[in-house]
Amino acid sequence: MSAGPTEGDLPFPIIVTRSPQHVVSWANPAARGALPGLAVGRPLRDVRSQPHLLPALDQVLERCEATAVELVEPAMTVGLVPLSGGVVLHGIPAVAGVAGARERGVALQQLTGELLGAATPSEIGRFAVTTAAALLGADAAGAYTRTDADTLQVLHAAGWPDQTTRRFERIALRRGRPLSDAVLDRAPVWLEDAAQWRARYPEMAPVGTSGDIQATACLPLRVEDRDVGAVVFSFSETRAFTPDERDYLQAVAALCAQALDRARLLLAERDARAVAEQQLARMTFLAHAGRLMEAPLSVEERLQQLADLVVPEIADWCAVHLVRNERVEQIAVAHDDPDKVAFVTRLQERYPSDPDAPAGAIAVSRTGEPAFFPDVPDELIVAAAVDEEHLDLIRSIGMASALVMPLLVRGRSLGALTLVHAESGRHFDEADLAFAGQVATMAAVALDNARLYQLQHHIADTLQAALLPAALPVVPGLRLAARYRAQTAGDVEGSMSTSADVHVGGDLYDVVPGAVPGRWSVVVADVCGKGPEAAALTALIRHTLRSEIAHGLGPVEALRRLNEAMLLDTAAGASRFATVAHAQIEVDAAGATVRLAGAGHPPPLVRRGDQVEAVALSGTLLGVYPEVDLLATTVRLDPGDMLVLYTDGVTEARGVDGFYGADRLTRVVSTQASGGAEALAERLLADVVAFQHGRPRDDIALLVVEAAP
Repeated sequence: MSAGPTEGDLPFPIIVTRSPQHVVSWANPAARGALPGLAVGRPLRDVRSQPHLLPALDQVLERCEATAVELVEPAMTVGLVPLSGGVVLHGIPAVAGVAGARERGVALQQLTGELLGAATPSEIGRFAVTTAAALLGADAAGAYTRTDADTLQVLHAAGWPDQTTRRFERIALRRGRPLSDAVLDRAPVWLEDAAQWRARYPEMAPVGTSGDIQATACLPLRVEDRDVGAVVFSFSETRAFTPDERDYLQAVAALCAQALDRARLLLAERDARAVAEQQLARMTFLAHAGRLMEAPLSVEERLQQLADLVVPEIADWCAVHLVRNERVEQIAVAHDDPDKVAFVTRLQERYPSDPDAPAGAIAVSRTGEPAFFPDVPDELIVAAAVDEEHLDLIRSIGMASALVMPLLVRGRSLGALTLVHAESGRHFDEADLAFAGQVATMAAVALDNARLYQLQHHIADTLQAALLPAALPVVPGLRLAARYRAQTAGDVEGSMSTSADVHVGGDLYDVVPGAVPGRWSVVVADVCGKGPEAAALTALIRHTLRSEIAHGLGPVEALRRLNEAMLLDTAAGASRFATVAHAQIEVDAAGATVRLAGAGHPPPLVRRGDQVEAVALSGTLLGVYPEVDLLATTVRLDPGDMLVLYTDGVTEARGVDGFYGADRLTRVVSTQASGGAEALAERLLADVVAFQHGRPRDDIALLVVEAAP
């Protein structure tokens, strides 16, 4: 992904490289004019006039430390700053009358180093306001991030009266205000004295010049075509912003923009990974709970083990009630401290539950309606108490948050699952409510005389929904069609089920918008094994690749990152690996260009008219080796051409005549007469299933991409 200020706005060179090969991913016109041979997409070593740059670049990348070098032709000082797996090279502008070029260059590198070390947008804002303002001699400054299309939110501000700072913590973007104009017009606004304030912004002038402020510079923060925020610097003296000084201010803004964009991407990655990790943990919990509920135990023993499993990972307290003979009975209760469990038992013996209570587990068990209290109100506790002593005893438990989920099966309530947070101080949210609903449903199914099969079916439904997209997106210029068919349950190795239902598989397909308009990524993957563990790894693959694609990584680098994530995922086990085919598609007016990389995956097919060719992909399967060999290849799709990606459930399908094989696959793809991607996907799936007499022995996933005619 390229990064840098808007092309053409800085007269000194700025270059961004990526990877140890120092491939140029962005360069402004000044850089291309100063360094003959410089070209985006090519290594910087091609600039033969500056051979001493390469050792310096290697050193910066290896040590992650900024430095500066002297160019001979043209003669200038260039700062080298490490940034997100690459290096930023920037010419150091001279600003006469403030400091020499080298001093300003060192200051610019100092600011870059501080911004590079900042991990959050708020830290970026603090450095932009403190360090940058000090470098510029500003008396007041503010840094803002763009939260949506119409709003700026302050990250850090200093130097203005407190009343002014509070008033402008959030700024609605509206023309006729200097900071708004800078963002909306994507160009700096320069106000050199109070007279210019009054002439250009008469309504804002009293605020803009309060606290003896005279001059102000408002600069947008932009990376590529993304507006990430804005900075404003104010000065107590009039200031004629010379061309050199304006260049320097824009260089500061460009560095702040790059750092803010990096921090925002990092936070997005962390959030995505946290969501994926939480999903994985909860899927693992469901799988563990499912195995536990399969044990040949009594209802009471199974439910007590379920309550013990919930504590303390999901809640501080857990209780399970069942409806029996028109009465609601507490069957299980769990807490980490046995003394507290004994205390609650004695409390319930002294104050038996009201069988007609209008709230709590009894009411939920009868009505089937959940109860959710993110914060347990004291009025609820008071209403449940019989007397003052009872009230004091209930309050001593310290309930902070609670939810009660009915045990529902086929519209009938069998009881209730109660989860409570107390001494931990945690609080349940909507995601916890949904997850508790999953746990309660699993328990209800286990209690409804189809324990093993129905429980497995519920887990399969829960996990499968997280593995595949609900619907393919509409992509201008492309036609997409996908098919997925899970392995028949009766054919799963070791399964005792005679049902025609399906087990959770490990095949995956996905279509994701890229980091830039007109770019899309498609993925087809096959995880070793079946069941919840394979599904959990499939979910990890999907969320990790979505995160890396959102960062603008190409297919090879995205697969390398995925391999690292799989090796770090100890929950998946050493025997879990996957094959993946990942394509990045650039759509244009005349078709589409596809960049393909494969990791041990079957070769995709490209159909042009009635001619079909296999695309050779050379790559190591993922999740086994720390280092993987991956190569990318490029394929052009003209209108009407189709790309077919699939898992080995197609070619390795077994029938009475042996394996389905690549030859039959090629023949079916080439003889599809008309109907486009949708018709081809339907015919291909039907042929593979029919070849196995309607009972697939492995999961089948296929994705067809057609350049729209």
